[in-house]
Amino acid sequence: MLFYRISISVVCLTAVFCVVESKRVKRVIGGSDVPCGYEVGVASLRNATSLRHLCGTVILSPQIAITAAHCVEHDPEEYSIYLNNYCNRDNETAPHTQVLEVIKHPSYNQITRAHDIAVLRLELDLDDTTWLDDTVLPNSSFGISEDCTIYGYGYRDLKKKEISQTLLAANVKIVSLYECNKALGQYVAPKYDSGMLCALGNRVDACEGDSGGPLICSGKIEGLSSYGVSCGIPGLPGVYTSIRANLHWLRGLLEDEK
Repeated sequence: MLFYRISISVVCLTAVFCVVESKRVKRVIGGSDVPCGYEVGVASLRNATSLRHLCGTVILSPQIAITAAHCVEHDPEEYSIYLNNYCNRDNETAPHTQVLEVIKHPSYNQITRAHDIAVLRLELDLDDTTWLDDTVLPNSSFGISEDCTIYGYGYRDLKKKEISQTLLAANVKIVSLYECNKALGQYVAPKYDSGMLCALGNRVDACEGDSGGPLICSGKIEGLSSYGVSCGIPGLPGVYTSIRANLHWLRGLLEDEK
């Protein structure tokens, strides 16, 4: 069974048979700081009681955010969203909101992580903020750009295991599912009909705490961080929910809000 952003160990019992033991984790390793006031809609999904950071999320409007489905396995009232990259005055708490409802993709599979996406309904009151809105979503299921940027508040340094206090960004490239399968193997790589995609960086990667954060290509949100094999290992892509592959479902929910 696979878990999140994968920290994976492979025990080979014979030359041709291996038992895969894995732990999926998610993170931006080797990323650069994003100044406050930029990418404000890339927010921190937290435990509503402890305020512990859990995942990334992307706010599309004061009423709607999206994240990875595996980030929201509990009741909505257990989650809150904090706009960490909003420019606050000293000692001010970041703007935040409770999650009112969680809507997971109907084909989300908790074991395989297929269609790992959820819509969060919320109520955020910020008059001075311009939201991303649904114009940042792809227009069709085809034509994805190769050069992309990932964003997140996850581990900055895997050895220290410290969550970043600032939003991080790193550049990655989309790789084909065929290349992804060769690199990760059939037990870890997403299936062709799973609604997922893969991206690879040069010693940069999403890491633990970055699940649900966006993969943005040419100004469009093309993916949400889902899982991978450890963090930033050369030649091993990360796996992301493909927004294009789940676009029909997502746009249907957004239309209901209008």
